[in-house]
Amino acid sequence: MAQNEIKEDKSQPSTSNPVGISLPLRSFSSCEITPKIDIEISLSSPTHCFTRPLAPTIYLGLTLLPNPSPPSSPNAITLYTEDTPLCPERALSRAGFTITDLTTHEPIKLTNIRNVQRMANPKRRTRGSLEEHYFLTLYPGKRVELSAEFGRRGFRPQPWSTVKIGRELDEAGNPRNIRRSASVTGVDGLEPGHEYEIGLNTEDLKGIMWAPAAKEDILLERGYKEPGAGLMDYPWVRDQPLEYRVRTTKIKVLHEEEDT
Repeated sequence: MAQNEIKEDKSQPSTSNPVGISLPLRSFSSCEITPKIDIEISLSSPTHCFTRPLAPTIYLGLTLLPNPSPPSSPNAITLYTEDTPLCPERALSRAGFTITDLTTHEPIKLTNIRNVQRMANPKRRTRGSLEEHYFLTLYPGKRVELSAEFGRRGFRPQPWSTVKIGRELDEAGNPRNIRRSASVTGVDGLEPGHEYEIGLNTEDLKGIMWAPAAKEDILLERGYKEPGAGLMDYPWVRDQPLEYRVRTTKIKVLHEEEDT
């Protein structure tokens, strides 16, 4: 199912270079040590039933692990998370999660929409830009929590028997002539009576670019449009993947609600 990207707001301040703003002169082709990140996945409920109107919330708890011996870890690292597993709302439609059916021991085919074009404006690293949201800074030992609805946002989750048809439903539950993804999106498309393990796409995690600096040291002031303000003008570390320890979680899909 096609998905439209939000267009960038063109009503920006003056294009002149604000006084006092200078571009960083540092270069990060690599880092002395490879930072390690612990990621704990959890859900607001360990079960789901399709009689519920909403999908559970999924949480990603991220902690930059201190290095126990010299050299020490950076004081901060910043990751650019757009279209990566660390942007959970987008990861749901880009196979950023992994789901394994523990009943059949088979991986589940997930919704994977990667052909969306967003070329209206170049990506920037300025405050107030659409990209600012994707700059994620981690500090050693301090947990950061990300969350998203673990399903199609704004739609009631449906079981696989409905999802595989690839059509939206009307209020009476009948298929409409409106196409939708025929793959699993979070709990949308899972099967009652099955238990699943939820993880992250480790290959996509390896592709996340990062820098040993806080986002405040990377972002330029609002209105900066001179050369050097582009996202890729910054010296990101791209050939030294971060190390991740991902702790998965499980969810059981019920035929009907359990008595409490």
